[in-house]
Amino acid sequence: MNYLENLLAEQIPTSEETKKLGEISSTIIQKINDICKADNINASCTEVGSVSKNTNLKSSDIDIFVTFDKSYSVDYIEKKGLEIGHRVLENGTEKYAEHPYVSGYVMGIKVDVVPAFKISEGEKIVSTVDRTPLHTLYVNSNTDEAMVHDIRLLKVFMKSINVYGSEISRSGFSGYLCELLIIHFKNFDRLMGYMANLRGKLIVPENTEDKFSEPVIIIDPVDPSRNAGAAVSEENLSRLKLASKLYMAGREDILNHTPRINKNRGTHIMVFVVKKPDIIDDIIYPQAVRLKNRIWDILHNNGFMPVASEIYVGSDIEILIECELGMLPGTKVHMGPPVESNESIKFIDVWNSNARLMRGPYILKNRVYVDVRTEQRDMEGIIRKELKNSDIGKNLNELKDEIKIINGEDTDLEVVRKFFSKYLFNS
Repeated sequence: MNYLENLLAEQIPTSEETKKLGEISSTIIQKINDICKADNINASCTEVGSVSKNTNLKSSDIDIFVTFDKSYSVDYIEKKGLEIGHRVLENGTEKYAEHPYVSGYVMGIKVDVVPAFKISEGEKIVSTVDRTPLHTLYVNSNTDEAMVHDIRLLKVFMKSINVYGSEISRSGFSGYLCELLIIHFKNFDRLMGYMANLRGKLIVPENTEDKFSEPVIIIDPVDPSRNAGAAVSEENLSRLKLASKLYMAGREDILNHTPRINKNRGTHIMVFVVKKPDIIDDIIYPQAVRLKNRIWDILHNNGFMPVASEIYVGSDIEILIECELGMLPGTKVHMGPPVESNESIKFIDVWNSNARLMRGPYILKNRVYVDVRTEQRDMEGIIRKELKNSDIGKNLNELKDEIKIINGEDTDLEVVRKFFSKYLFNS
């Protein structure tokens, strides 16, 4: 048994967990069907997701879709979907994706109740979630017991190299992509061999016309106009290629390597922390990236020379930026116009009468320069001043004054751990 089989053995649901998931799902589905019948609603209930396909790992969620007839309006199914969700999930909370839905816990298991429109294969969707029940039917119709095992093995492998999950903060391979890849390549080892030798994009089926711009093109069999792999980043495709090479070469030592951490870098590391608003990560994560980019630009433009960064989004948004300098020098060189320019005399006049002039004006090669006193030298003051007039996103703009700035060497925040442990497959 190789190391992956050992990992899989630890992550396959026990018979007790499988029984519990089935009982919870059956009970909720029966309750929803009874509600629809009693209220004369033309809708039915179905379980989707990995549990419904038996491809789930331990601690999986249950996804229940209430599929409404297409004669209803979007407003109607959203309103009724929330109403039904709250009736079957005590203390359920409303969450928002393309449609609002209700999420809650039953006997410690997370359950989502999601409204959608009922469609048949080839029928035009109203919203993207409408395809999901068809995905379940397709996978269940095209897998056997051996393939289900290899789908789980692929999920464990992708988790181990940190490329599993389609959320925007991960940009990796979803569970559905794992299922499609095993269905196409028939087994795990054949997929590994293909990926180990792949050059360029991953395209499935291989003869598909390359009409998409993304690095991973996996045609959705229930909707051939859709690239199911559109969310996967080039970086995560590269990780999968390299990990497949290492697997085929038997290099478990590299795949399971623990990186050496050295914090004595001779640089200046700052962490910017703000409470994460109570909205889904797919909405807040792009704003966190925007905030990171804005801080980076401020540091770069003011001469702090940023060299690396990291983001972690949990209960807080944590942004780490490493700079060559933590404090600006008291004097900086300011470049003026070429001596041939008509602006050169104006530049000399302006700086000759400026109290910040420390040296010059003087000439280097074909330009006029001056050395000037730095007005503000500390990083925190400059960042807070320039962030005031910066647009960092709808949900973060109102939290600018609450951003804490911490010396990275004085904290053990998750973003610091993530930064210093960066390695091939754990970044």
